[in-house]
Amino acid sequence: MIFNRQRDLVHILLNFASFFKHESCGVCTPCRAGNFILQRKLEKISHGLADRNDLEELRSWGTIMKATSRCGLGKTAPNALLQAVDKFGDYFATRLGTTTTGLYRAIDEHAAVADYERYKP
Repeated sequence: MIFNRQRDLVHILLNFASFFKHESCGVCTPCRAGNFILQRKLEKISHGLADRNDLEELRSWGTIMKATSRCGLGKTAPNALLQAVDKFGDYFATRLGTTTTGLYRAIDEHAAVADYERYKP
């Protein structure tokens, strides 16, 4: 597959993760749980809520799935994600959320209430 720069890489990977999660038979835990976790971590990235630990967990789960899944679906499901994280590390770094203390995320109060302000009476 070939994509240009106008396509969002995280959105493409979310599409792949959704496909593999749906197609998993659920017999082996690495594939069943791994695909679910990969999709949730990608959703965190797409919303700007992920941090470096989430990227490391993506790599870790992908490696576990490749090594321990029973069939080819589970063994190949994380391939696109792992390759994307390795080849486009700078892109993923820009998609990570910013933390203030390590426990709490910074919040833009104006952006959080912008929709309300636009429609309030």
